[in-house]
Amino acid sequence: MEKKSVQPLGVISDHNSVYLFGYDPFTDLYKFQIDSSQDGSVFQRYLSDIRIEDKNRRPVTIANCRNFRLSRTKNGLVLSYLYRVGNRWSLTIAKSADLTRFRKFSVISTIRETGSIVPEYLHQNSYVLYFGEKSIHVAYSSDLKTWEKDTEPLIRPKKDYFGLSYPHLIQTMVTEYGITVFFSLIQGSGQQSLNVIYLDKNNPKKIIYETKDALWETPKEWLNKTISPVGVINYRGQLLSYWNLGEEDLAVISHVLPHPKHSSFTAFPQLLLKKLRENPILKPIEEHDWESRATFNPAALYDQNKIHLVYRAIGDDDVSVLGHAESRDGIHFDYRSTEPIYTPNEPFECSNPYRPKTGHSPFASGGGCYGGCEDPRLTRIEDKVYMTYVAYNGYSHPRVAITSTKIEDFRSRRWNWKKPVLISPPNVVDKNACLFPEKINGKYVMLHRIFPNILIDFLDDLDFDGKTYLKGEYMIKPRSNGWDSRKVGAGAPPIRTKLGWLLLYHAVGEQDAGRYKMGAMILDIKDPTHVLYRSHKPILEPQEWYENEGHKAGVAYPCGAVVVRNQLLAYYGGADKVICAAGTPLDTFLTELKRSHTPELTTVSHISN
Repeated sequence: MEKKSVQPLGVISDHNSVYLFGYDPFTDLYKFQIDSSQDGSVFQRYLSDIRIEDKNRRPVTIANCRNFRLSRTKNGLVLSYLYRVGNRWSLTIAKSADLTRFRKFSVISTIRETGSIVPEYLHQNSYVLYFGEKSIHVAYSSDLKTWEKDTEPLIRPKKDYFGLSYPHLIQTMVTEYGITVFFSLIQGSGQQSLNVIYLDKNNPKKIIYETKDALWETPKEWLNKTISPVGVINYRGQLLSYWNLGEEDLAVISHVLPHPKHSSFTAFPQLLLKKLRENPILKPIEEHDWESRATFNPAALYDQNKIHLVYRAIGDDDVSVLGHAESRDGIHFDYRSTEPIYTPNEPFECSNPYRPKTGHSPFASGGGCYGGCEDPRLTRIEDKVYMTYVAYNGYSHPRVAITSTKIEDFRSRRWNWKKPVLISPPNVVDKNACLFPEKINGKYVMLHRIFPNILIDFLDDLDFDGKTYLKGEYMIKPRSNGWDSRKVGAGAPPIRTKLGWLLLYHAVGEQDAGRYKMGAMILDIKDPTHVLYRSHKPILEPQEWYENEGHKAGVAYPCGAVVVRNQLLAYYGGADKVICAAGTPLDTFLTELKRSHTPELTTVSHISN
């Protein structure tokens, strides 16, 4: 720990020295200086009277600057720092050829937190910037002026004993382990820590390793001081972190850059479904009045070397019906029904003919204001195909309905559906119902969703009488700090795998509340109330035009999935208008899902009566 004569602003290093930036508020508010050190701890004055000048060569007030982060790039030295105008901080970029003079280059008014440009690194000819003081994001720029920010945070606040701990970016660098991002977690107690993540050099938002525990925590005796990180450097193979302790002291801490295979790290391999280049694979047909506006949210069933999709369609009358298509490869469809295979006939799924059609519906989804049969799921159990769907009459709460047909009739396209019956309670919005394909411990198992949770019911039989309803005995909840923090819903019916039941689900996060993304979890094969693994990140996000140009932008909504020759194929609705597909080898997907999250092995919440 060294007594400081100036206020520290940041720290960098090269092969010969460590350089500490600072300014003396009692000397000159427009100048800063650089001290140098051969060992990283004892500093001497190296350069004085350094200025940052604007385009008119007027000096910038250094007293209004904080959190210097310097990066060497192909165009010289680039300094990112926060600059205050009034009460507003903005991330600002300045350039220098030799450290003696900096020229203010751009102001990123949309970023008001500490940021660090990855030194000596470009991704697809763009600079990469990590930034944040409550959650950490990534941004890209080809010219250091215009920046495109990723909306999804890489690192979110984390829970601890005192509440939430907020990640504060410290430094970025490229090491042998990948893009290396250092950040501090500021706990509710006031204590801080040094943490690190490694990201893929080929994908700056792909976290491959993250520390389970902090590399270092501030001592408790520092709690009465005002602590702020100054920077982290990798100097001659030694990792050094610098901390500002109030008005008098500057602390330097020596660490070892941890190997990613160390037990203190969690591996986060990229777990993604690959979207088909043929997407969207099914679109509305304008000549068919029943599916002229939208075809989306398809159920899927693999049977006798064919993949069947039963999809939701909306036509000229704005009512949801169901269509059917068949494919041998899961991508190209050699059959598609010219008429609906299932239409709303019951009072609970038909609009009231005497109700004025105002075009407004309190529970409408997907552009279908006048109700119908929505978002089907298909499950074969023995010689029957069961179909669950959302029954909506256009004005009251949507509910879950169930019907079935014999597998032989299904194969022959004889649509002899059993009279449907409601199975969820009245006056409650219940959706996303799907059945497991076999009994578990002598019981049928059904998933469904009442906001914001996935619910699980164990059933003696599937012959509902219209008076007995699902209870929602167990629940799988959103994760408060995860990408799926707002609500979750079952997507495709679970698939039996070597790890357990694979459940693809959709979710919405609080920090990205307008977008439906896809995740995956593994449920225990004998007790599906046990969540064994759950994807740390979304496995699919709505980023393509066909997921954003439709009735609702930012929607990737799965309702069906099949496994064909070890290939997992997931089918989903894009933007509530078209049908899309994504796939990946199942074995690889399961391996990465298992590696990407430590098993929870905890029972989901039980709902008391």
